Amino acid sequence: MGVTVMLPRNQAFVTLDVRALNRACWLRREMREALADVNHRCLDLLAEQVLTLSPQGQPALRQLGELWRALDERSRWQAAACPYLLVDACFAEPQRWQWLSGARVGEPPPGPSASFFTVPQTAAVARTVFVYAWSLAVNHAAGARLILGIHPHCASLLGACKVSQVHELAEHGSGWLRPRWLKRIRLWRQMLTAAAEDDAAMLERSRMQGLQMLAAEAWDAAHQRNGHRICAAAADGGLMQLQ
Repeated sequence: MGVTVMLPRNQAFVTLDVRALNRACWLRREMREALADVNHRCLDLLAEQVLTLSPQGQPALRQLGELWRALDERSRWQAAACPYLLVDACFAEPQRWQWLSGARVGEPPPGPSASFFTVPQTAAVARTVFVYAWSLAVNHAAGARLILGIHPHCASLLGACKVSQVHELAEHGSGWLRPRWLKRIRLWRQMLTAAAEDDAAMLERSRMQGLQMLAAEAWDAAHQRNGHRICAAAADGGLMQLQ
């Protein structure tokens, strides 16, 4: 059973599993709890990171950190109980993940031009994120696509990893971590405010917006792959005609 979500940007329609809208209830209870725990750690990390910003720099991000620190423990867990991961780790960038295809343990993966998270807790949170993502890719490949927003090729590479590779990736890939939708400060503010005010309706709306954006990204990735296949087929056809 599915639900159709319209993407405002291009008016395309994407069908999502309706169970995913019910806090990913198709996951085992321990996996749902693990997702909330990872999100809680990521939100703690974000709050610590924004403290390092100067008062004049990125005031919107500083406000998010202040909102998170103002939440009581119950509200923090409400904010963390999203049906998707609240950070991204270059999950939609297959070129970075090609490092895993050669099983080159010991060689660092390509890093970003600049890391977002620089506080001491980053390494521990990165390890938590990558181990959780790997467990999800192995045990719930279809769910990983929605929860992580991960490209199918990245999910395949991650799922094929050995334990040693996952730890190597976590050690060297901490610079990949970013808050998801960093430019969508309004969505973050809405989610944290809803958790603070115990506004269940607003919290669900913010989660739905997140699911819509994940669906849009998945739609774009799928059509990009199809476009590449069409171009490759056209090129092959042209070569056959020349022959």
